[in-house]
Amino acid sequence: MYENMPEAIIISILLVLITSSFFYEILGIALKVIARHDLRNRPLMLFLVVAIFSAHTVAVWIYGTVYWVMVHTFGAEPLSGIAHDNFFGYIYFSAATYSSLGIGDVFPHGAMQFITGVQVLNGLALIGWSVMVTYFAVQKLWDVHLPTQLNQPKGKNYESD
Repeated sequence: MYENMPEAIIISILLVLITSSFFYEILGIALKVIARHDLRNRPLMLFLVVAIFSAHTVAVWIYGTVYWVMVHTFGAEPLSGIAHDNFFGYIYFSAATYSSLGIGDVFPHGAMQFITGVQVLNGLALIGWSVMVTYFAVQKLWDVHLPTQLNQPKGKNYESD
C-alpha cells in the first residue's frame, strides 16, 4: 500500500518548501508595497487581505496541481468518493485539505494520503502565519488611530481611514 513512501516524503518536503517560499515572497512584496506607499488604513488592509488570500490560493493550486500530475502522469491511484477526475476536482480536494476542512466526500489512497496529511499541517502553519501578519498590521494601524481618537475634543466627529 505504501510502496511509494520515500517518494511521498520527498514530494511532501518539496511542497512545504515551495509553498512556504511562495507565501513568504507574496507577503514580502505586500509588506514592501505597504511600507513604500502612503495608503489609507482601509485600502491598506484590503490590499493585505487580497495578498494573503492570493498566497493561500497559490499554495492550494500548487498542491492540487501536484495531486493531478501524480495521478495523470505518474500513475498514482486517483481520488475516491464523490470526485470528478478532472483538474478542478483536485483543486477542490486540495482546498478542503489545506484548510483542514476535510469534508470527507473525496479521499486519497496510498502515498498520497501522507502528502495530504502534510498539506494539512502546511496549511495550518501558513494560515497561522497570515494571522500573525494581519494581527501586527492591525496593531500598527490601531496605534496610529488611538492617540488621535483619545485627544479629540468632545462633540466633534473626526473620521480617519
